[in-house]
Amino acid sequence: MALLDCVGLCFPCIFNTTPVLKINQASFRILNLLGEGGFSYVYLVQSKNNHGLYALKKIRCPFGNSNFKAAMKEVDNYREFRSPFIIKSIDSSVVQEPDGSKTIYILLPYFENGSLQDIINQNSVNNARMDETEALRLFVGVCRGLQSMHRHQVSKNYTIVSSMEPNDSDGADENNPFLSNVDESIRDGTELQETVSFAHRDIKPANVMLAKDGTPVLCDLGSCERARVSIKSRAQAITVQELSNEHCTLPYRAPELLDIKVGDQIDEKIDIWSLGCTLYALLYGYSPFEREELVNGANITLAISSGSYSFPPTPEYSPALQDLVRFCLVVDAAQRPSIEDVLTRALEVQREVQREVSV
Repeated sequence: MALLDCVGLCFPCIFNTTPVLKINQASFRILNLLGEGGFSYVYLVQSKNNHGLYALKKIRCPFGNSNFKAAMKEVDNYREFRSPFIIKSIDSSVVQEPDGSKTIYILLPYFENGSLQDIINQNSVNNARMDETEALRLFVGVCRGLQSMHRHQVSKNYTIVSSMEPNDSDGADENNPFLSNVDESIRDGTELQETVSFAHRDIKPANVMLAKDGTPVLCDLGSCERARVSIKSRAQAITVQELSNEHCTLPYRAPELLDIKVGDQIDEKIDIWSLGCTLYALLYGYSPFEREELVNGANITLAISSGSYSFPPTPEYSPALQDLVRFCLVVDAAQRPSIEDVLTRALEVQREVQREVSV
């Protein structure tokens, strides 16, 4: 993929005591830091042109080619998916720093309504519960976003690479755990379009933002990868395990990602497990396995691997909604439902709840 031209960068310079960043032809005032992690920072910025608010992600790439390729894969992800339920970038640029390192800037929408985690936190503070109808509306939206990822038509210019390389050599792709069995016409970015399953790999309430109209939007696509991986060597197992430990939040992590071994098959079903945990968190305030740890003193890893969890007596929800959680939280990934199965079941429960409300 050709890098976007960066016309100019001024970071930071002083304009009315407010730092200003220039991305391509647009200038933005940096208002405050929204979050940070590793080598990335997310800022709230305001356009000097239209005064609109945006989120700006800055990714430092100081460690060579593989680090840079991983960041560029994230740039690709923000441009690749076309769904109202998946975040899409507005602009991006790559800057060559004086020390030889690179910095990537990704301009994203700013979601002033916050995330599902913010709603959970507010409900906890106010001793409130989420309405079943609202929980199902949000859940169905997240399902539709995942359906777009799991059944994605790869665009003409998309090149499938891993977000992290096993090593930093120029030939690292040969050992890339996410590139095995990929058709070369897809790998080299030629114009053939093909359906490829992608997995988000870190579905959780904090990674689902709310648009102005209340639409749930999947965010943080840095962990998004081609979904289906066959583990063929010990080295590959170690690499994928390290990736999972870094990118998949433990209370929402699927059992098959806890101890990856040669012969394992990893696929998009990991998102289905996280989806069930997310629905549970919307209803009860935290992941089912966080609750096992907090309430019962369980080891969270053992609880996940055995699928050990329970539903609290309050707040009270319908059996159909609890069954929807159970439907997702199947320990054996081969028996776990597809996103189409989950969406069909969720829509059935949604209609059932709406009928009960209207009576």
